[in-house]
Amino acid sequence: MKKLISLFLAVLMMIGCCSIAFAEDAATGRKGDQTLKFNENGKFKIMQINDTQDTDKMNKRTEEFIRKAVAQEKPDLVVIPGDVCNDIFIGANEKRVKQSLRNLASLLNELKVPFAYTPGNHDHDKDDMVSTLEQMQVFNEFEYNMWDATKTNDPGTYNIPIMSSDGSRMALNVYMIDSQNKSGLANGYTGPNPESVEWYKAKSDELKAANGGEVVPSLVFQHVPVWEIYQCLTKTDVKHANDAIFSLNDNNWYLVNNDKLFTDETRMKKNDNYVGEAPCSEIENAAGNEYEAWLEKGDVIGAFFAHDHVNHFVMKTNEGILLGYNGGTGFAAYGRADKRSIRIYEVDENDVENYTIDSVYYSDITGKHFGYYVSDFMSTAIFGDILRFLARLVFITPWKGSR
Repeated sequence: MKKLISLFLAVLMMIGCCSIAFAEDAATGRKGDQTLKFNENGKFKIMQINDTQDTDKMNKRTEEFIRKAVAQEKPDLVVIPGDVCNDIFIGANEKRVKQSLRNLASLLNELKVPFAYTPGNHDHDKDDMVSTLEQMQVFNEFEYNMWDATKTNDPGTYNIPIMSSDGSRMALNVYMIDSQNKSGLANGYTGPNPESVEWYKAKSDELKAANGGEVVPSLVFQHVPVWEIYQCLTKTDVKHANDAIFSLNDNNWYLVNNDKLFTDETRMKKNDNYVGEAPCSEIENAAGNEYEAWLEKGDVIGAFFAHDHVNHFVMKTNEGILLGYNGGTGFAAYGRADKRSIRIYEVDENDVENYTIDSVYYSDITGKHFGYYVSDFMSTAIFGDILRFLARLVFITPWKGSR
């Protein structure tokens, strides 16, 4: 009898310890055994989806797209750099906003794929109803969430370590950075808070120290692009109206520097760079100086953005960092008709810096082809086409612009 009692007490203690351990994991947002690592072949695949922009009812085509992409690509991690909530969210309230977030999180959780979220500008538009911390906590209701809740002063900014296949070292690091909202002072966006950039610098140093003095190669995912993405554009005037794109950031015309677009055939699985609109980036000389911090620390091997739904390109900066977009994934906002997209990044632990970049398009994965939605006519790209047409009329420029 005593042996049975002792055994019973031992089982209770084990359950108690497990409960405590689970509670500790839940506090960090990484529930259970959620350490991510390269697979036995030394590969790690990241999928980027963004700008689903739903209300509390998820668009069926968006859901179909995500389900089929996950099934086909089998990612090790899904990153969601913002705009899960629709900008035109009639009747939005706390309950409905939370449900819009919960729909995407529950879908990925059902598919049993680890995921990580950081807000976009339209998610921040809902801060008065559901704060950033509360948004992150909605995602944290689900087992496969990878949020690190220990950084609560800016809950949308955190990192995810990716271990080598044998678990002996950190082979890759992923930063999820909250790029905040509109600046309020000018066209464009504030970029990350200065405190978040200081956190990044401290975290980079911490990881370097833990890695024997070597920087840990890192990928950055955030909603709004850094100002330096404008290195792929050159300011021009309306005599180039046929080729130019109009920037709502500074009300200027720009031409694309095609030599800046990244076309390495060994790394770009598709030659599908598409510049559909001038970037709605952070403001020039943003207070956080994020890009300068990346150069200082030397660990960022690529940064990828969302936000501009008809931009789907990768460029290489003067300083050698890849900056790129995934165009919009969702059908509840403007986009490229049946070319809604999902990005795929595959990393080899033995050659981390030469990761490959691929695209999955809705039309390709579903076999369904169609033209523009009504919502697609809200695109700034189409707005730019109208401006180009008017510029030709006003300035009587040739239909073929010169470069």
